[in-house]
Amino acid sequence: MTFLLCLFLILPFHRIGIMGAMDKELNLIKQKMKIEEVDTLAQKIFTVGSIKGIPCVCVQAGVGKVNAALTAEILILKYQVDAIIFSGVAGGINPQLKIGDIVISERVLHHDFGQILPDQFIPGDTTGYSADTVLIEIALKAVKDVKFPEVPKKLCKEKEHLPRVVLGRIVSGDQFISSEKKRQWLAQTFRADCVEMEGSGMAQVCALNKLPFLIIRCVSDLANEKAEIDFPAFVGYSAENSSLLLLKMIELLGE
Repeated sequence: MTFLLCLFLILPFHRIGIMGAMDKELNLIKQKMKIEEVDTLAQKIFTVGSIKGIPCVCVQAGVGKVNAALTAEILILKYQVDAIIFSGVAGGINPQLKIGDIVISERVLHHDFGQILPDQFIPGDTTGYSADTVLIEIALKAVKDVKFPEVPKKLCKEKEHLPRVVLGRIVSGDQFISSEKKRQWLAQTFRADCVEMEGSGMAQVCALNKLPFLIIRCVSDLANEKAEIDFPAFVGYSAENSSLLLLKMIELLGE
């Protein structure tokens, strides 16, 4: 057992905030919750309870960075969570990743924040926010014990092919990306592994409040011209994968 994990077990998080953008990203998680109360604040529904004996607050933030930032601040100020984990889907940027693969955040950046010049866009966020090292370690430990469903045969002809899990860079912006040209720009500019619409907003709030965070994203499309077709077809499968990893993390916290 590593030093970080030993330290975590000595000083456990007392309440975990769990966020997702859409119902599909949280359905499996809420099914596993022992629900104590349900609150509505800023038109967000906060489900308070526990999973495997670990107190948690689960909330659908809605789509976009503003929704994510608002929801994270409520989790911190009202519910006094000790950490926030975002579970959901994303567009794949790293060409090595396929639909169904999972990215655990090491660093999160804004990709749409910066300066627009007549002939170029200069990103204003080149550093981003680092995910919590203890939560990363718990997630990587959990990966070894998760039983992910087989990748759909329409995506992979290999028999019993399971999702690949990587630690990487996540970029966020208030845009659904369905452009190969934009995908390549995100890869070259940020060395991104996947793109989504909420993570950096939540991460910035957590950083300002000095609160640990982690983002788990499963690839539901490849952020290219087929994204609008692939996303609705595979969002359910991908959301299940990220949820399974989060639930295994919480199970480890309760041991």
